[in-house]
Amino acid sequence: MDPYEFTQTMSEEPHQEDQSDLKKLEQDLAPTAADYYGVLNISRKATEDEIKEAYKKLCRFFHPDKHTDESKKKMAESRFQVIQNAYEVLCDPAKRVIYDTYGEEGLNASWDVGPRYKTPEELREEYEKNARQKRELDLENLVRSKAEFQLTMDATQVFDPYEPPVFVGFGQTAAPKKKGPLHAISKAQVQQLFMRSSFETQIGPQTHAVIGGSMVSRSGMGGGNVLGTIRHTVSPKLWGEVTATLLKPRMLTLKTYYSLSTDSFVNTTAQLNSMYDPPVLAVTAGRRIFSATTGYMTFRTGEWSLFGWGGDASQKMDKSSVSLGMAGMNKHGNYSGELQTGIMSSHIAAEYSYKLANQARLRLSSSLSSEGGINASIGSDHKITEHTRIGMTMECGLPLGVIVKFRVSRLGQKAVVPIILASEFDLKLAFFGAVVPASVAVALDQLVLKPRRKRLIKEKINELREEHAEYLANRKQEALDAQLLMADIAERKKKQEENKADGLVIVQAWYGNLDNLDNDIDEGVIDVTIVIQTLVHESRLTIPGGHSKTNILGFYDPCLGERKKLRVQYRFRHRLHQVTVEDTAALISPVQAHVV
Repeated sequence: MDPYEFTQTMSEEPHQEDQSDLKKLEQDLAPTAADYYGVLNISRKATEDEIKEAYKKLCRFFHPDKHTDESKKKMAESRFQVIQNAYEVLCDPAKRVIYDTYGEEGLNASWDVGPRYKTPEELREEYEKNARQKRELDLENLVRSKAEFQLTMDATQVFDPYEPPVFVGFGQTAAPKKKGPLHAISKAQVQQLFMRSSFETQIGPQTHAVIGGSMVSRSGMGGGNVLGTIRHTVSPKLWGEVTATLLKPRMLTLKTYYSLSTDSFVNTTAQLNSMYDPPVLAVTAGRRIFSATTGYMTFRTGEWSLFGWGGDASQKMDKSSVSLGMAGMNKHGNYSGELQTGIMSSHIAAEYSYKLANQARLRLSSSLSSEGGINASIGSDHKITEHTRIGMTMECGLPLGVIVKFRVSRLGQKAVVPIILASEFDLKLAFFGAVVPASVAVALDQLVLKPRRKRLIKEKINELREEHAEYLANRKQEALDAQLLMADIAERKKKQEENKADGLVIVQAWYGNLDNLDNDIDEGVIDVTIVIQTLVHESRLTIPGGHSKTNILGFYDPCLGERKKLRVQYRFRHRLHQVTVEDTAALISPVQAHVV
């Protein structure tokens, strides 16, 4: 890594800090407002007619005028208010767009999202613009800093030591002395020290300033530079930045990014190293070629001359090149590949990052270059705390040799320690350099980190149960009240289905942690037979997906933080059946169910 090539790429990288398991758990299990789709028992893709039909059905259950008993009438009034509110929001196209994008918080926002004649897409764009401006004002005085510390160690003498012979006279050598393991370790030497740092602050609504510096020391000699960057956003489609160095070698860089559409973009870079040479230009054009894959092409001019400006271009070392590549992601990880051809350098490279459990990542990469030979690497990253990650990478190839890198990053600060194990390719060192650290990482994760995560999650669940005890008790009472109101209709539906030749009768339905369920219902399981029977229509039971069952009227969460299932035992065509589904989107029908 050459410090003189240092630009503000550190500040350009998007912040991708993962949330910790405990923080995510706390957000997932925090009390939330009712899901309007769940209240009406419809899918998120429901049409306006389907919304109206679901509303009419619920009115038969919960409209206050349908009940004569005063206690039931009061229960129905509170339930009907929730149903009425959900119906009013989902029937209004503008409100539905805001609710789908930002939830109930968006409906309560004070921003003006434009007149009613605007389309849902225009409403969404205007709302996002106002939200973005508000966030930018909140962050106006916030200063972000990033830094990297890299210490390169040469350990080739540790694994392949050379001891010069000691002559005792007449050409005879002395017997080698026995030396301990510390003697071999002491032969490791510091090859290079590199550091860089940057500070970013907002100086205007759409303008940021970055000040950075870098230094390097090799064998007692080194240098450094200071850089300044101004980044300005002209519009949501166009932004640019200018970077200049303060010390020699002086350099001026101009970058622009322009989004032609939601699926294509053009990046340009112009780097001026001297007033006596034209700037080195690079243009990258990209377009989405699949749903999650982007293809791109880059042309780089290298050093060139124009009517004598720049001298003899044939004597320049930096030549032009063209690259063709693609990058994308899927549910398992990220991938990229690139093919470059040029006058002085050509290469083909590929990289794949696989997401492991517990927010760990595995990276595989390889490259074949006309300059660097063939290289391959394997590495992994593990999350230790909310803001701390550790990682290791083993690189090997020709003529690279074998290098192991250790990384620690926290809140934008990164420390990297590359250790050169061999200056030439060594299969034995490459094998042990990959297997031994990987085995240690797996053992550490399974024996130390994983039990610790389970213990912390269990403690957090118990803490949240105590903290939200009153809320959970209210939800439970609301569900029981709803079931009481639905009992009469459920009984009528049951009798109607019993009189049909192909009627569907719900015998028993349970919801909760069913893994340890015996004949008796424990605290983590609730009886939802009444609710499920009311959902039967024309001898079919449909539970639309896309929302939590705890938001369907008559359901509540009996075991906060635990995995839940829905088990339905029913009679169809005079035979007893049973089906169990996860607490996700589900469609249950007698034809699809298996016979117990």
